[in-house]
Amino acid sequence: MQKSKVRQLGNAESSVGSGLSELGDQGASRVASVRDLLFRGGVILLAVLWIYSPTYHGDWLWDDDSILTANPVVQSASLEGLYNLWVSPTGADYFPLSYTALWAQWPFFGLNSTGYHVVTILLHATGALLLWRLLVVMRIPGAWLAGLLFAIHPVCVESVAWVSEIKNTISLPLFLLAGIFFVRHDDAVWGDGSEAAGRTGSRDWVLSVVCFALAMLAKTSVVMFPVVLLLHAWWKRGGIAKRDLVAAAPFFLVSLVLGLVTIYYQHGRAIGEEKMPVADLFTVVGFLSRTATAGMAIMFYLWESIFPFRLLPIYPQWQVNPPQLAQFLPWPILVAAGCGLWSCRGTAAAPTLARHAIFGLGFFLLMVFPILGFITISYMRITWVADHFNYVAIIGIIVPLCAAAAAWFASARPPVQLAALAAATVLLAGLAVSSLRYAHVFANEDNLWTYTLESNPDAWQAHNRLGARKAGRGDVEGALYHFTNSTRLRPDLGETHNNLATTYMALGRTDEALEEFKVTTELLPNVFAVQLNRGNALTTAGRNEQAEKWYQDLVTRFPDQFQAWNNLGIIQVNKGNRMEGIVALRRAVEIAPNLEEPRRNLDSALRTEAEALAVAGQFAEAEAIYREMLKASPGDVMLLTNHGVVLYKLGRNDAAITAFRRALAINPGAKEAAESLAVALGNATPAPPPLETEEPLPSTLSPAIEAR
Repeated sequence: MQKSKVRQLGNAESSVGSGLSELGDQGASRVASVRDLLFRGGVILLAVLWIYSPTYHGDWLWDDDSILTANPVVQSASLEGLYNLWVSPTGADYFPLSYTALWAQWPFFGLNSTGYHVVTILLHATGALLLWRLLVVMRIPGAWLAGLLFAIHPVCVESVAWVSEIKNTISLPLFLLAGIFFVRHDDAVWGDGSEAAGRTGSRDWVLSVVCFALAMLAKTSVVMFPVVLLLHAWWKRGGIAKRDLVAAAPFFLVSLVLGLVTIYYQHGRAIGEEKMPVADLFTVVGFLSRTATAGMAIMFYLWESIFPFRLLPIYPQWQVNPPQLAQFLPWPILVAAGCGLWSCRGTAAAPTLARHAIFGLGFFLLMVFPILGFITISYMRITWVADHFNYVAIIGIIVPLCAAAAAWFASARPPVQLAALAAATVLLAGLAVSSLRYAHVFANEDNLWTYTLESNPDAWQAHNRLGARKAGRGDVEGALYHFTNSTRLRPDLGETHNNLATTYMALGRTDEALEEFKVTTELLPNVFAVQLNRGNALTTAGRNEQAEKWYQDLVTRFPDQFQAWNNLGIIQVNKGNRMEGIVALRRAVEIAPNLEEPRRNLDSALRTEAEALAVAGQFAEAEAIYREMLKASPGDVMLLTNHGVVLYKLGRNDAAITAFRRALAINPGAKEAAESLAVALGNATPAPPPLETEEPLPSTLSPAIEAR
């Protein structure tokens, strides 16, 4: 009996030892797994930080001014400003979450670009890590390789190195989180069907909807996500069930609402009255032109995804209005490739590489569809394609390629695997170096546009922006060269004529400037800034009669613009029509009561009028004006002195003495006030005290606007 107990105890000890050993193995395995995750994640993060190091202190580029550096709402750092970003935005697009991100950074970074660049670089790294995570959740091989390839791909450089495209780098992580949560929901719903799984699936579904809505509020380029969900159902189960449609319904609703909002903003603000270099979609020529453009754009994005070399900030714009027959060639190629893949798709239970390729290419096509040209967007006035449009879509190309490579690698023999690892390392290193070199291009606008013009000399926007840079540095001749080219390339755009006109003004070529301003105002009749520039040019040229008529027309067309009233008032006062000018200046002050310029001009005009009335012997009228002005500026020594003078002239000696004494109390050294007081007190020979005078009102030109 005792022996049996010993034997049992021994067995128990053996069992415990075996269990401890198993636990130890599991613990070691977990440590190794965590170490591997940290290493792989660190590789992605360090690669991103190295590639984008040239942009850490990069300049502001292109649209950064309208989005941040010259955007008072984003710079407000107030709750009112935040409210306006969401409820009544003034920008060309409704992307409130992206603007909110900039609003939140402004108190910390201000106009120092470094902080904004670091944030967007880290967001890109986060997107790469989340892509890796999504593919793990989807059980797709090559997940880490896909995340790394996305992180270092040269096509992503434009979106990451350009602060304005924080729209992309914020939207993508939210988009990928929506995908992660939805796949987890889908697995739970179609899994064991238990109550716990149902609760987990519901929570993940809600989180997915929320993340997708936030991604859309950052940038609506992910608008086709609901269709991707249905494509995912087909890829995973071979069909689309009613349950899939119900789950996708809220995503479609979010896409519809925010997609329509984006179209409204594009047509109402970003595009406005500008003419696009392609006919309307609902005309025969327009439909054919846009169809040709779409096919070529698809092939372009496919090509640059696989061969990302000689990328450009602005690509040459194909002439498709009307299209050539050869420009439709991409469509039969795409249809033939699609039919070939479909015929080899296999089943959900026995999927083939073709089935996975259909899913990846389907994702790619859905993501690029909104920017293929069927829907008019403002960027179409510059070119048809851009790297930042491919930022999300490229995932559909990267993932199938990496998955296929991983599957092949797993089945290859060790010597072949070793050679493949060496080749892959060289390829990835080459892509990383290429991205690093391209990031240098985005370090400042001079690099950006000079690089662009080397390969695309007809990029009018590059000429326009580079001209603005040179004008800002005082290189007027250099600016003239680029503005002349931008106007030659896009004679239909008011911005190009406006910038050329302001350059002519700087060179003293007034007649040429006025001719260009005439064209500008005809092309942009509803843009107040360029309308004002023409009036300022007329004033500078000394054509005051024409300028006055122009400003009178402006205050009729733009009655709420204080600059028009202000400039009209200045001209009228300087012409001698002081009362008319004062009426105009009063209106300017009413519109902009907190601005110094119109109030200063009104004050100067009133002083001039009061002086003229006093000289003309109309002392009562002059005294009324001085009394009104002293309500706004009770401590103005000159006003007090002149007011005392007209009071003295009116015989109100005591009031005059009080005015002179108030002036001297403020400035004991005021000579005119002291001399006038002596006269009023009878301590000097009576003589008409002189009035202090004002200089004529200045006329200041508004700066030139730049094309966007």
